[in-house]
Amino acid sequence: MMLSANLLFIGKVEQAPLIKKRAFWLRWIPWHSEKVNASQELIDQIRSLKSKGVSSGKKGDYTSAKVSLNQALEKASKYQNLTSLKSRIFHELGVLEANQGDPKSAREFFNQAIKLESQLGDEIAQAITLLHLASLETQQQLFPKAIAIYNQALALQKRNNDDYGCTLTRHHLADLYSRTGNVQKAIVLYEEVRASQAYDNHPSAKAAVLHQLAMLRYKQDEFEEALVLYQEALDAEEDINNPSGKAATLCQMAKIYERQNLLDRALDVYQNSLELTATNSLEQASTLDHIGGVKTKQGDFDEAIEMYQRSLQLKADQGNPSSIAVTLAKLGKLQAEWQGEFKIALKNLRQAAEVLQQVGSSEAQAVCTVLARVEKSAKAEILQQAQKIEKTGF
Repeated sequence: MMLSANLLFIGKVEQAPLIKKRAFWLRWIPWHSEKVNASQELIDQIRSLKSKGVSSGKKGDYTSAKVSLNQALEKASKYQNLTSLKSRIFHELGVLEANQGDPKSAREFFNQAIKLESQLGDEIAQAITLLHLASLETQQQLFPKAIAIYNQALALQKRNNDDYGCTLTRHHLADLYSRTGNVQKAIVLYEEVRASQAYDNHPSAKAAVLHQLAMLRYKQDEFEEALVLYQEALDAEEDINNPSGKAATLCQMAKIYERQNLLDRALDVYQNSLELTATNSLEQASTLDHIGGVKTKQGDFDEAIEMYQRSLQLKADQGNPSSIAVTLAKLGKLQAEWQGEFKIALKNLRQAAEVLQQVGSSEAQAVCTVLARVEKSAKAEILQQAQKIEKTGF
């Protein structure tokens, strides 16, 4: 006869089988308790593995990153009080797979993180993971899906008064609506971002929004509104000393002046843009093309030809045959129509037409039309010279 240690059984006699079961239960309770609550030492160890994995991933060492994160996940999965940490590990594994170009695995990890964050009621963390998932779907060109996920994140951010998060998500949504042709929705969201104070400490992001909004206004022929926005963007870029951003904004402003036929003003602004891109041959070549276009409109054909030739020199090492072809076509047209240099003009135009047709450019047909016209003019010139020789003998 034995007395049970359990208070519920004080004063009662237990049978031998019950005593064995009760002894097992008493041994199991402390072991199970350890699985429910991890020690602080173990939590620190898991966090260290997670940080190591994130650091390795940022350095491009994906193999080591995956090993560290999977070790952290394995340890965290054994303890019920580490659900939050587990969700963060799933999140980082999703980021890792996305960076490695494995959208399927990334999507699975992000969704596992979102499920745990939802169970925990951690809506801010959930919104952050949703943003990463939406970015992944955007990269996969799954725009409707990305828009739906961004809207999920936005709803959570609004509920938690996350002003900066709301502004960031609206910015992403505006970009997507713009890309998918929903201009009015994009404009509304860009205006909301513009009016928000959340980007006041992020002038580069604010400049980007102003620039993007201005481009939409420009495409709708709202030139004055676009110029106001570009000027705001220019001021923001000035504050952060961003010469490349200033050059791009000035170039867009010059395009508006050119569309308004304010050619002298356009030329001045293009020149200002050109001065800011001295170390960037790609941007310089593009701006020189624009200057060449203005010079052509002004009738300064020799200067226009010089601009196009300078542009081609800069483009030679850029590995963009399509861009080179467009400039060659503009140059060839002027060489034929202004200089009467049909041989070199035809060479440039034929090369341009061939490249643009190969890449399926929308400009190929226009170049082919110019080429046909120049070929006809060249034949007429040859015929005229032959007749002259026949008539005069020299």
